[in-house]
Amino acid sequence: MANAAAMLLAGRPEAIALIEDEQRLDYAGLRQRVVHMAAVWRSLSLTPGDKAVIALLDGIDSVTALLGLIWMGGVPALVSPRTDVALVPELLVESQAKLMLTEDGLAQALNDALIMNRSAWLSRVKNTELIDSAAFEAAPDDPAFLLFSSGTTGKPKGIAHAHRCAEHAHVFAREILGATSADRFISTSKLFFAYPLANSLLAGLRLGASVVLDPQWPSPERLAILTRQHTPTILFSVPTLYQRLLESDLRFDSITRYVSAGEACPPALANAWERKHGVGLVNGYGTTETLALVLYRLSAMAGFRPTPLTHAREESSDPGDPEASLRLWFSHPSLSLGYTRVVTHDSAVFCDNEFSPGDVFRRAATDQDQGWIFAGRSDQLLKVYGRWVDTVALEHWFFERLQEHVRELSIVPYDSDGGPISLHMFLAPLSGKGESLAARLETVSAELPAFKKPAATHVLPELPRTETGKVRRGALRAMC
Repeated sequence: MANAAAMLLAGRPEAIALIEDEQRLDYAGLRQRVVHMAAVWRSLSLTPGDKAVIALLDGIDSVTALLGLIWMGGVPALVSPRTDVALVPELLVESQAKLMLTEDGLAQALNDALIMNRSAWLSRVKNTELIDSAAFEAAPDDPAFLLFSSGTTGKPKGIAHAHRCAEHAHVFAREILGATSADRFISTSKLFFAYPLANSLLAGLRLGASVVLDPQWPSPERLAILTRQHTPTILFSVPTLYQRLLESDLRFDSITRYVSAGEACPPALANAWERKHGVGLVNGYGTTETLALVLYRLSAMAGFRPTPLTHAREESSDPGDPEASLRLWFSHPSLSLGYTRVVTHDSAVFCDNEFSPGDVFRRAATDQDQGWIFAGRSDQLLKVYGRWVDTVALEHWFFERLQEHVRELSIVPYDSDGGPISLHMFLAPLSGKGESLAARLETVSAELPAFKKPAATHVLPELPRTETGKVRRGALRAMC
């Protein structure tokens, strides 16, 4: 029997566990705070197995509320505090939550009896007696918490994770990043997103290291301030912010290891980062369903390879075609228990303790041992006029040649009333580069064969993104 929260509180009692602004909470204090929070949840008539939505800004309050609910056997469902008010009722139904804890502003907008705001919660914490209690004795496959898919292509899905996910949460950080209890973890993405939750919070606490938390939304300037204040050593971020960090010309001297995940990282961006900072990005791949990063790629590697504890197997869409897309099936100790509802319309599939996401890959080289190249979702590696086009590779090709003119770009396929598939490119120019972009784009496009040339180009101030920072390709396709 093992409780995920208990597994995360085993650091040296005097070691610093959580850092938020001027607050420092050591592991002894963290355990006491978590036990106290468990008592608060029980005072609200929650019992083991009951679910509650937590939609708070990142910080010590939100983390201890999360761990306190897990400690007493409840099941928190993590949601962005910026969630659209209209979506909250659906999330409450999806999670089967008995209560929602959120920021004062969102709670006021919702005006629902199931909603508790932060102020009321903190008042209840103050007035609830601290009674020491043992952690709920959970079985490894008992649900510990819920996350939601990013909704890049449709309605978000509830995804249940088991208590066992905490046991090996630190292995990627320890084996690939060389992380120890002396490190300080920081993430620019927020903890309702599986990537930072697993790799920054869970991994950091499982190692007995320190985790820097920030309630503010990320920016290069904010990260520079946090770096000066708290000297983090490992950063977890997404390609979009790494691009902004390059443009900012700021430095982050205490950080020695940089991880990029959440979206495909263009090789041109990774190369530019290494040239400027002298250290390469560790490129990771994972999904909300796997929780952990299941593939990784260093700058010297031809393609992605499985992370420690990950088993990956190939399934070709056409075994007779060497250029056909590959589907990968993953097994890992952190693999989700599954969805909270029956999902029949998605290409992501659970089967026999394995999971295959709605993504496709290509072999990095003729030798299978050289790993895989990420080729996007199943609709991003497709045939245009009978020829295979890897739209992710095409995006990277354009970005390498346009990076002095654009901040970001995306290519989406468009099928008009059953006609032939065409490619549409969406661009967000750098400030002051709008006029020069058109001429450069014409020159660059001339290098491509006709079937790879975008049929239309759309210039936007910025690309639409989900709360987790991923491009909303469905929204782009609707603009074609």
